Amino acid sequence: MTDSIKRNLYLKKFYTGEIQGPLTGYPSIDKPWLACYDEQAIKREISKKSILEFIKERNSDKLNNIAINYYGNEINFETFFKKIDNAAKSFQKLGVKKGDVVTVLTMTNPELEITLYALNKLGAIINMIDVRWDAKKICENVEETNSKILIIMDNFLENAEEIIKNTSIVENIVSISPYNSLPKSKKQVISFIKRKEIKKFETIAKNISARVPIYKWNSFINLGTNIILEETIVNCDDIVAYVHTGGTTGVSKTVELTNYNFNAMVTNFEAFNAYEPGDKFLNDIVPFVAYGLLGALHLPLCLGLTNIIAPILNPEEFTDFMMKYKPNNVLSVPTYWDDFINSKKTKGKDLSFIKHPGSGGDATSAEKEIQLNSYFKDHNSEAIIELGYGMTEVGSAASACVGKINEIGSVGVPLVNNIFKIVNTETNEELQYDQVGEIYLLTPTTMKGYLNNPEEENNLFKIDQNGNKWIRSGDLGYINEKGFLYIVGRKKRMLIRGGFKLYPSSIENTILKNNLVDECCVVGTDSYEFGTEPIAYVKLKQDIKEELKELKKQILLSCKAELPEYSQPYDIEFIEEIPLTPIGKIDYKLLEKKANENYSTLKQKR
Repeated sequence: MTDSIKRNLYLKKFYTGEIQGPLTGYPSIDKPWLACYDEQAIKREISKKSILEFIKERNSDKLNNIAINYYGNEINFETFFKKIDNAAKSFQKLGVKKGDVVTVLTMTNPELEITLYALNKLGAIINMIDVRWDAKKICENVEETNSKILIIMDNFLENAEEIIKNTSIVENIVSISPYNSLPKSKKQVISFIKRKEIKKFETIAKNISARVPIYKWNSFINLGTNIILEETIVNCDDIVAYVHTGGTTGVSKTVELTNYNFNAMVTNFEAFNAYEPGDKFLNDIVPFVAYGLLGALHLPLCLGLTNIIAPILNPEEFTDFMMKYKPNNVLSVPTYWDDFINSKKTKGKDLSFIKHPGSGGDATSAEKEIQLNSYFKDHNSEAIIELGYGMTEVGSAASACVGKINEIGSVGVPLVNNIFKIVNTETNEELQYDQVGEIYLLTPTTMKGYLNNPEEENNLFKIDQNGNKWIRSGDLGYINEKGFLYIVGRKKRMLIRGGFKLYPSSIENTILKNNLVDECCVVGTDSYEFGTEPIAYVKLKQDIKEELKELKKQILLSCKAELPEYSQPYDIEFIEEIPLTPIGKIDYKLLEKKANENYSTLKQKR
């Protein structure tokens, strides 16, 4: 029996209700997305082992395959596992034991990946700090987590000096140079750090060593040379990592993610049957967000992919890495993909190596999706841009488009072990297909909790009559009859105008249809007598300043033709760039502040 026949028989069983029961019209009961997965994937159990045990199990027959490629330095899985054991011995020498917290400030590099699994071997917790935090905030977090050891990249040693001055918690520091794992041939030509700054870092390290022992990575690894590792039992619900929410809609919170959360993400994506062991994966996501730690580090390694480490700082570097290493699988952000298809470096080039181009972290318009897909096709790639949806509290992705499981404008189907429902924001009742409401998630990747923040946990979770612990996402969307999720906007971004609910995305999508518009963001003022006024900020594809007045008129006319009266933008403002937060998301707060500052002036003009 061929695979296609098996698939058709399975789908017949699904749609006749033999697998999930009779259809009801409610997504959380019908689970129409399960038709995207085969029966084996639906029944596959999630590993209850530690993340280290799991990655070793998944690659026990691929030890000679390349796990990491760092600027041409290739580390196979066998060597990678040995380095992990050596690091674990050194951490044990420094007194690290189960439940201890080690704070890390670094960009992605082999030492970070080794550290993650070495700490897991001891049952310790890695606390991933955003390297852009100021010293005061880092000190507060170090004290809250009682971190006695700090792992820090040389570039950020000044923060370490401030931590030592302002807290007595830290007992040992390990410094990582971005040169540590470079091939010898590259050390002279890749300037991560300006040579004149090396002396500066050495001076800072010397000042720190007067108060607290500081080890360079190679010296740290030698600490464990004669150590015999003690046996540590690591359970599936033990915490692996602390990651921190972006705080774009409130105060940043510390999220506790477990072994089970990490491994469930792998099982969820494996269900797509889309990834080939030995293929290459470009890791360009910062490691201090869940998206980077689970999606761009643990996931590809467990799938047997070569993790090409790319500590990328701007869109141009992303394009350079793509064209040099030709990865088959990529997780990136919309702004980087936009630069990629507009770069002279990709014009006329063969992009057939791209299989799964992922984009997340912020919204991508349907028009941009079509543009990206067309570009891939014109450059010999069958790939389709793969969007997804998630949040830090569920370890990043909760739904995804992968391969042909894709619909323009959607953020994919729920991952195989996840359940979504759409809830009426006023009655709290579940809605049916194509009805807009708040997105609720039920997933095995749900965090253990917020560190020391039960009040925010209570605000996040909704326990149903069956004891299921749903996450209230705060996002608005709907699910169609095929099981694809569409995002309308954030609950907190929903505008009320003259008693009508207004979704900024409806205006944005209309404006983006204009072929001169590159990006658009609509925010509301808070000074309107009957609610709020929507202001559209528009970035153009080219400089046409002499025609802006006429273009604004065209856009307003198109909005008038396509949108109801209450959804008309109050004004259009052209700007050179849509502002982004440090993690690459649109900075709505900054635009809202700008809109409110300009509102009185706009009103006077009217």
